[in-house]
Amino acid sequence: MCYCDDCQQYLQKLGRTELLDEYGGTQVIPVYPADVTFLQGGELLRCNRLAERGNNRWSTTCCNSPIANTPAGLPWVGIFHQAYTREDAGYLEKLGGIRSRIHGLHAREGAPFRISPKISFRDLLVVMPFIIKGKMLKKHLHSPFFEDDNRTPISKPIVL
Repeated sequence: MCYCDDCQQYLQKLGRTELLDEYGGTQVIPVYPADVTFLQGGELLRCNRLAERGNNRWSTTCCNSPIANTPAGLPWVGIFHQAYTREDAGYLEKLGGIRSRIHGLHAREGAPFRISPKISFRDLLVVMPFIIKGKMLKKHLHSPFFEDDNRTPISKPIVL
C-alpha cells in the first residue's frame, strides 16, 4: 500500500479519489513488464506524469481508470489493484495480502496498522529481491508501456 502524496494527487487529478482507501492509500501489485499483455484496449492507454520528469502513471482515456505506475528501465510495473477484475472476488488475497505500507507521512490519521513514514529497510527487503530477480531475468525488456528502447512511453506523457 502506498500512501504517498503523489499517488493521492494523481487520483485527485484523474477525479478518482474514491479508489483511495480510508487512510489515503493505494494498493499496488508488482509485476514484471515482460509479463504484462493487453488483450484489448491498449490504444486507450495514456501516460500521465505529475511533473515533466515524474513517474509514468498510466490510465485509460475512456474513463480515467488508473492502470499502473512504471519507472522506465526497471523490472517493475505497479498495477493498481482496481485494474484487476476477476469472477473470483478473493483473487487478490490469494497473492498473499499486503506486505508493506509506505509513505505514512501522507496517510490520513487513525490507521490501525503500522505504516512506514517513508520507505523502511524492512520495506526494501520486501521489494529488492523482486527487482534483482527481474533484472537478472531481463524482465524489464519488452514492456507493453514503452517503445523498444524501454525508456520512451508508447503514448506521449501528459503532465497533469
